[in-house]
Amino acid sequence: MVLGLVLAACAPPATPTPVERVVEVTRIVEVVPTPVPTPTPRFAGVTLTLIDNPEGQTEAMIALQKRCEERTGVRLNVEVVPHDQVRPKLFAALSAKLPTYDIFYIDIIDLPQYAAAGYVYPIDQFITPEMRADILPFAEKGVVYEGKWMGLPWKAEWMSFVYNKKMLQDAGYDRPPRTWDELIEMSLTLKRKGIVRYPMVFSWAANYEQITVDYVMLVKSLGGELFDAQGNPVFNQGAGVQALQLMYDMMHTYEIIDPAALTLRGGGKRRDIMMAGQGAFVFLWGTPLLVMNDPKKSPRAGEFDIALAPAGPGGPYSVAGPMGWAISAYSKNPEAAWEFVKCIAGPEGERFMFLQEGAPPGWRSVLNDPEVSMKLKEAGGDVMLQQTAFLAVRPALPYYHEWSAAIQKAVHEVLTKQKTPQQALDEVAAYTRELKAKYGR
Repeated sequence: MVLGLVLAACAPPATPTPVERVVEVTRIVEVVPTPVPTPTPRFAGVTLTLIDNPEGQTEAMIALQKRCEERTGVRLNVEVVPHDQVRPKLFAALSAKLPTYDIFYIDIIDLPQYAAAGYVYPIDQFITPEMRADILPFAEKGVVYEGKWMGLPWKAEWMSFVYNKKMLQDAGYDRPPRTWDELIEMSLTLKRKGIVRYPMVFSWAANYEQITVDYVMLVKSLGGELFDAQGNPVFNQGAGVQALQLMYDMMHTYEIIDPAALTLRGGGKRRDIMMAGQGAFVFLWGTPLLVMNDPKKSPRAGEFDIALAPAGPGGPYSVAGPMGWAISAYSKNPEAAWEFVKCIAGPEGERFMFLQEGAPPGWRSVLNDPEVSMKLKEAGGDVMLQQTAFLAVRPALPYYHEWSAAIQKAVHEVLTKQKTPQQALDEVAAYTRELKAKYGR
């Protein structure tokens, strides 16, 4: 047994049985998904033309136009001309019934003339009941004529009453004026204490629309109307005469308005006068506090606030100046034009423009947007929204431009002491009756 164990120990080791290993190779196949074709915008290949001035083609506006081009497929051709050439060129094309411009801005003062002449393509077939209910009432006035929708609201702005709260505090006041009488009283105190020489800032240069705007506001504030129910002029009596007398008294009797206002144009100029500390009260369009209280833009940031307009017997009225986007009655592509206008001036487009540059929207849904509401509140939006309950609008006249030019001339003649308010307005009333007879309305 021992020998067997020894021999077994000395024997060579057994050869192991080979084990076959099977390696499975998985073939990896890359599957490339079939691309889903991007739907071609409905109006791809359509070109629309807009006429505008350089001030209208801001960085934000150009960005919005490009966005709407991508969404609609429309290619927008923008003809940029100086501001004073926009209306003449547009009017010439429309009156000749040419399809030169497909879409254009329309101001409330141009709406009656353009709509009555048939220059505007009505959009009643496109605009939905939900859209109509979303549009603010005063903004609607800028795009509806004789019951027909002529466009969508754009920059539905109004003038806000801005004041320098620091100046008032220095003069001993803890609130802004609530009436025109209080404004005059506070202004005289500011002058007497040497805080500011001309507290009230207006721009009333000759042949300047702002004169008519301010006159319309004062007539409404003092409880008057410009025309009666039959369309006859009544501004040459009662509150109409009192409004022009107030303009004269503020400049010459109380000397709270700089006579240089007779050569001054532009809301930007009025704002700059305030930011330079040369005024305490002013009416400004849009959302002025976004600039005036910005430390990067204003040397007196934080000094300004917004209040309701000073009230007369009629109430604390300011003026609305709503605009709209309209479609030419002679456009060859009205459906494409509608889609583009809806993209630009609909709630989404107006929200974009407000957040980018403070352009006032004409839609309730935009004002109720949380981000818009927050920014608007910082800019005095609570009071601005209260002001919307007291907004006068300039009269809807097919001869508005002739009438406004006559009002501007009359006011200037009174402010330069050439005529009395009654004399000047009697002459405008007579001229207005002639225009009414000529135009038949």
